[in-house]
Amino acid sequence: MAVSVAILGGKNEIGGNKIILEHKNTRIMLDFGLSFNLYKKYFSEFLVPRKCNPLYDYMEFGILPNVKGLYREDYCRYCGFEHTKKPFVDAVFLSHAHLDHSGLIHFLRKDIPIFCTEETFLILKALEETSGGSFRDFVNLKREFHLVRNKRGGYRRLHGEEAKIPRNFVIMEPYRKYQINETEVRALPVDHSLPGACGFIVYTDSGNVVYTGDLRFHGRRGKDTEKFVKIAKSAEPEIMLCEGTRINEIKNVTEEDVERSAGEVINSSGGLVVVNYPLRDLDRLLTFYRVAKDTERTLVVNLKQAYLLKLFEKTGDYPKPDEVAVYVDRKGWGLMSDEFFVCVEDEGWVKCSEIGEREIERDYSKWEREFLHLENVVTYKELRENPDSYIFRCDNFELNELVDIKPRNGIYIRSMTEPFSEDMVIEEKRVRNWLEHFNLLPVHHIHASGHANGLEIREMLKEISPRKIIPIHTEHEEMFF
Repeated sequence: MAVSVAILGGKNEIGGNKIILEHKNTRIMLDFGLSFNLYKKYFSEFLVPRKCNPLYDYMEFGILPNVKGLYREDYCRYCGFEHTKKPFVDAVFLSHAHLDHSGLIHFLRKDIPIFCTEETFLILKALEETSGGSFRDFVNLKREFHLVRNKRGGYRRLHGEEAKIPRNFVIMEPYRKYQINETEVRALPVDHSLPGACGFIVYTDSGNVVYTGDLRFHGRRGKDTEKFVKIAKSAEPEIMLCEGTRINEIKNVTEEDVERSAGEVINSSGGLVVVNYPLRDLDRLLTFYRVAKDTERTLVVNLKQAYLLKLFEKTGDYPKPDEVAVYVDRKGWGLMSDEFFVCVEDEGWVKCSEIGEREIERDYSKWEREFLHLENVVTYKELRENPDSYIFRCDNFELNELVDIKPRNGIYIRSMTEPFSEDMVIEEKRVRNWLEHFNLLPVHHIHASGHANGLEIREMLKEISPRKIIPIHTEHEEMFF
């Protein structure tokens, strides 16, 4: 019996990878990603899928495939969608933790094992813990639509820790083979724009299958990708599922190029340096950490990135939370300041900083509170008073911090991909309005892609020499042939 491949997402689009491999009595899924293109076609910041209709709002537009046996029992029972006794797949294998490859894990039933690298698991853990909004049950499934009886009668909703069920994650060791029925799967590290990315080789007695995930050769771990190519070649694959995000491009900017260019720009500038790079791209964080040291500044990260650095402390690959500055923004009542006042009944108005740590901590989530009192914490005041001492990592949702920081001059480095959709273009215009207001223009675009270019992809395919090529994660599959 030959291996069959079904593409449920990621064909003729960048992202949303969902691939079913079937051979004999084994069926596995490679990635379970959210298609941003499809999602944004119907939903927006203010028009979102309803938590009370968790399957059908997604299925209606094909964002979730209408497949029985994939989805969590609480959603199926609530919505009247058939919940089968046996799962549709024997396992899900995640190539990495970008949401266009892992973002639909929230909907997955709890008895399907999820195989991934330790780094991918840690990033998903951070996403679940630190992200707001719905549909973020990545490492724990939090049971919904469950009631328990009160001792005095009536019901209450199950919530919090008692609603959590840990998912069945299997942490894959690099290069080790894992057995799923009569099929073996091997995870091979590759270089990409976040830690823990891997490709897979699926071994069957009817021919082997290679899946690249997302990869590049020009990052700090390019040798991992080169090793992936050598091992994939030795597998003599029948089928190769190959990403082609940049199949139509021929040039690269390396991570070393980013480090050098950013250093040159910062050395020739004064004032506050504001930089925007992807939150989970820890290699890019490492780049700006090095740039900060070389330019005698300190890299400032937000609480979410500090939490991620804490999770990755044991790897030794990245700065520890106490080796950067941790920016604590004002939330809720904004009590983390001595410039603002609150009214104490019968006592009058007092400085926020005088009311005690307990009240200050109430403005922050539990996971944030452990960072509030570190010696390396900074607030808007330090950045306002000593702008030449810092590189401030600030994404588009944090620009209102500039109102408190009040930079008089400085530079802005955009270390992300250029806008490629109508929504992103509109957002970028809004960002420029903020930058113009605070005298942070022009924008310096200094970025290295997370994907190989077309010349590298063709050379890789030539080297591995699969019998059949299936392009995925690309809008230009015609350029493969």
